[in-house]
Amino acid sequence: MKIGKNRIAVLIGRDGKIKQEIEKKLGVKINLDSKLGSCEILPQPEEPNYMPLNIFTAQKIVNAINRGFNPIKAMKLVEENFDLEILNLFKIMGKSDKRITRVKGRIIGRSGEIRKSIEKFAECFISVYGKTVSIIAEYENLQIARKAVSMLINGMPHHVVLKFLENKYNEKKKEQFKQMYKPEFS
Repeated sequence: MKIGKNRIAVLIGRDGKIKQEIEKKLGVKINLDSKLGSCEILPQPEEPNYMPLNIFTAQKIVNAINRGFNPIKAMKLVEENFDLEILNLFKIMGKSDKRITRVKGRIIGRSGEIRKSIEKFAECFISVYGKTVSIIAEYENLQIARKAVSMLINGMPHHVVLKFLENKYNEKKKEQFKQMYKPEFS
């Protein structure tokens, strides 16, 4: 896979700490060519943390860092119930840079307000980077965040999207409350 030149340092981390942490946690070896930006993830079966699916997890983490997430947020992907979704605005919107810039502005909002609201109500992380919008979240929350972002892409007013997010958030909290206080009969 290719890594953007300005994201290589983020992937490596200070004194190589981020790269080492990924390798140690997942039992893989990351070969990174910092000149070309090519990255290869190899299995290390002799490592104690190695599992066959860890290669895919490592690829997701590297991809998330490459798409603008900081390594702490990207490491959430180690947890089984978290996933990464990348929406390519170039494929959705077409080649018009003006349209892509406008949509990115709509997703971020004034002073980042809309992005923060989506992150809060959908309990996710969002990165608007280059020509992509990326989301890291648990599967159920990923669907809510994806729906909110696609509503913004399709031109829905911000207040409609915020209302949708608030309703979904309240539904989720009610369901959690019901589960917590469900009476048990013997």
